[in-house]
Amino acid sequence: MRALLFVILGLMVASILSIIVIKPFVTGTNQDSTVDQKTIEQPAPKP
Repeated sequence: MRALLFVILGLMVASILSIIVIKPFVTGTNQDSTVDQKTIEQPAPKP
């Protein structure tokens, strides 16, 4: 029974850590893509 509890707790901790580690990369890529889109959109209206 203790082994099952340890496995469940380990999976919970691993999932939480994966969410914490993956979120900054996802937000970083989204920010980069928005910055690229803005730089592409800005020169078009000027002329």
